[in-house]
Amino acid sequence: MARLRDIAERAGTSIAAVSLVLNDRADSARISEKTRTAVLDAARQLGYSPNLTARRLRAHGHRRRSLVVGLALPVDSRLSLVSRTVSGMQRRLADLSEEFDSDVQLTLETFRPGQLHRLRGVGEPVWFNGLVVGNTSTEDDAFLDAHRGTVPLVVFQRQLERQSTVDADNHAASVGVAQHLGGLGHRSLAIVTPGMNSQVQRLRYDGFVEGLRAAGLGPPEHVVAPGDGWTSSAYAATDALLARPVAERPTAVFATNDLIALGVMRAAHDRGLRMPVDLAVVGFDDAEFAPYTIPALTSVHLPVEEMAAAAVDVLLDLIQRRIDVPAHRLLPTRLVVRESCGARKEEKDNG
Repeated sequence: MARLRDIAERAGTSIAAVSLVLNDRADSARISEKTRTAVLDAARQLGYSPNLTARRLRAHGHRRRSLVVGLALPVDSRLSLVSRTVSGMQRRLADLSEEFDSDVQLTLETFRPGQLHRLRGVGEPVWFNGLVVGNTSTEDDAFLDAHRGTVPLVVFQRQLERQSTVDADNHAASVGVAQHLGGLGHRSLAIVTPGMNSQVQRLRYDGFVEGLRAAGLGPPEHVVAPGDGWTSSAYAATDALLARPVAERPTAVFATNDLIALGVMRAAHDRGLRMPVDLAVVGFDDAEFAPYTIPALTSVHLPVEEMAAAAVDVLLDLIQRRIDVPAHRLLPTRLVVRESCGARKEEKDNG
């Protein structure tokens, strides 16, 4: 295994400088970016793997093995999904901690959308034994597709060929939404999205269009609710849609997440429309508030906790080198039918 001395010789610097860089103290010691890059490049070339276990043993004074797992999410991630993801990972890691007689530390890292390449530890085996990365933008996905770092990595809620991934079948779920609404007799439909800036939104839009086509219906009207305030943006965009004459309004709306569905429902309410008599609404995620809206929101249940647990399993397979090629897991969803779409309460599997 490469030593700090070996890295220092390769990078042309001192052992002290190497130690500071690898312990994320380069800024405090005013080490230049050139030296920092040289040290990290040398560590990667020499196959340096930090002794994270030793660090944890020194910190806790016992001899159990340790793992440091990182969860990296964009700074604008929804808190509800973040908490469900962390909960699912923590429960699975706790189970595995007993199974492998190890301590596991889960750390949360954030990055700006499109700036994943700048996240510490995404390429160098310094900070984590493994990393789960979620909610990436199209720019981040392009980076990951070309990424060849040495840190075991799982991409969460995305589908990429060259990285291990765990996702729900968003496409099949949205096909199911279209079939459900078509089966209820709707012929004029709209879809409200925050835009097409992520793979998830494209899959949900494409699945809905495909489902309508299979039902012999034309494409939906696509309404974009841009910006970070999804609910308020959806309200404004839907209000403009519903201001049209009755003959030009849709009778059903598919909102590609539940926060958007809230804006759609409020706009319909303020326009004096009765749901689901005048307008049926279906959301996506099955957020905790979905059963408590008036009317209760029909929504696709996203199995976040199960996906998070699966991401942990795949990541540990990579860390322990039980697999050496990208693994891909696609979990099914189910449509939870409530009052907002006008059908009886039931659940339908998708995927």
